[in-house]
Amino acid sequence: MSRTQPITEANNTITTDIDVATTEGIVTLLRRCDAEIFDGWEGHKGLFHKETLDKLSKLAVLASDIIQDTSGSCIVLSGCGTSGRLAFITARSFNEQLKKSGKESIYDYLIAGGDKALFTSQEAPEDDPHIGVKMLCESCEGKKKVLYIGITCGLSAPFVAGQLDYCLQHLDKFTPVLLGFNPTYLARNLPVENWNKTFLQVVKELEAAEHAGKGFILNPVVGPEPITGSSRMKSGSATKIILEAIFTAAHSSTFNPEVPWDIETHFRSYQAIYNSVYLHTESIGKLVAIAGDSLQNGGSIFYIGCDTLGLMGMTDASECPPTYGATLDDVRGFVAGGYHFLQNKEGDLSSNGKYFRISISDFESDILSSLTDQDLVICLNTANSLQSLAGLKESRCKRVMLTFTELPDEHLREFDFVLSLRLPISDAIMEPWRQFHLEIATKWVLNAVTTGAHVLKGKVFQNIMVDLKVSNNKLFHRAVGIIEGLGKTSKELARMFLLRSIYHTEHLTPDQLEAPIAQHIKVASAQNRIVPVALVAAILNSSIENASHLLDSKPVIRMAILQALRSQETNLL
Repeated sequence: MSRTQPITEANNTITTDIDVATTEGIVTLLRRCDAEIFDGWEGHKGLFHKETLDKLSKLAVLASDIIQDTSGSCIVLSGCGTSGRLAFITARSFNEQLKKSGKESIYDYLIAGGDKALFTSQEAPEDDPHIGVKMLCESCEGKKKVLYIGITCGLSAPFVAGQLDYCLQHLDKFTPVLLGFNPTYLARNLPVENWNKTFLQVVKELEAAEHAGKGFILNPVVGPEPITGSSRMKSGSATKIILEAIFTAAHSSTFNPEVPWDIETHFRSYQAIYNSVYLHTESIGKLVAIAGDSLQNGGSIFYIGCDTLGLMGMTDASECPPTYGATLDDVRGFVAGGYHFLQNKEGDLSSNGKYFRISISDFESDILSSLTDQDLVICLNTANSLQSLAGLKESRCKRVMLTFTELPDEHLREFDFVLSLRLPISDAIMEPWRQFHLEIATKWVLNAVTTGAHVLKGKVFQNIMVDLKVSNNKLFHRAVGIIEGLGKTSKELARMFLLRSIYHTEHLTPDQLEAPIAQHIKVASAQNRIVPVALVAAILNSSIENASHLLDSKPVIRMAILQALRSQETNLL
């Protein structure tokens, strides 16, 4: 029987109890979920399916042709949110390799919302196909041959749909590629505002183009996310692995044809990295506990790193607000060299405010002196830049090092905890590609750290993120749906619990009851924990005040409920 819910938005049964697991247990559940990237899910075609391998090999040949003859040609990678950030990181990495080989840059990235979206969520442009088309046309102006890869994990982003549609109308110039992780029949089939197509209709047209040899659909299924709908995790990892598979093979066949390198070998090498990372489940769990303690006590997590591992930290940090309703101060990332190292198209964005100040020197000037014992600084393999952080050892903050190399004892003594990973990176793999393995290992660790920390802070119920900000009409209705579904109550009663939580009262006034949603949003948007409090009250049929007190003592929702039920049983006895 065909599914109706997209797999990328489904609940993963593996992690149903992630909110009540130990920190080591959280990492164990994430390990089991990430295994599905390589093992496949419920019989669907996965990374190692022959069709997937064949398509990727063909795309590597097309990319190699462009690399060998760059005149009038380019490769464009595009996406929203995490997908757009991975497009940026991939384009940047392979342009660097071209420069080292004496070739001009041919890779470009497009991200909905422009370069600001590399650091903060920019939701409105993601829903606009016309903006997507405009950005694509600007990127490809004057080009005669374009390999375009649109990344949308759920086959749903209108920004990408518009670009694919434009490519399909200009197949003499574009080879359109769709990369996502749902079967095509589960592509979003909802109307797009101010547009005349759905994503599913675009997919059907692309299927016809693929049948004619003029396009590609890459959609291996890697299973539901560990936190429902959080495509930054498995889908993000699979995106990175696939893009690097295509272009590693293309660059290898172009510049090092004597070194055999195929797509399946590439995937196996990443699988070996996965296995090696999760051999350290206990140690990663200890790091999750440290991070969770910081967030629960009002502290922040700061990543500081040099080279592309710093980019992985920045990316992980940027994903926490839209995923967990975190503030922009909860998790931040900094990289040595800042924008000079990033080489992003729009250049230095630091004039846009403190959240766009991203260099280690910015960290030193803006943050270092104000760190408290509740804050956590995670250094990402930064042995070469420790001298520039001399002030860190004088700070009261907790200091952690994630490293892949042997460090002198004098460096190790400067940290409260060191997570040292030894990876099975073969000497046969050339240096540029070794860095990709370090990046994916860093991604898996950091995803575990911030996921686990936010679980410990009470952001999820089972494996569903519930502590969302009620900051717009869509999120108001989503909050009602969460309370209705998880609280097993009617929609009307769920709405009443939500309003009681928003206004901190058991007795709503007529004005509050009759106020438009916009008024409720105005009151709620500046508040924290609105939905968790309402949900606990709904499940226990208790007062808002009692639910709030319960979460003060037990931030994890199910633990708070269990404590209340045990207390009730004791009172009955």
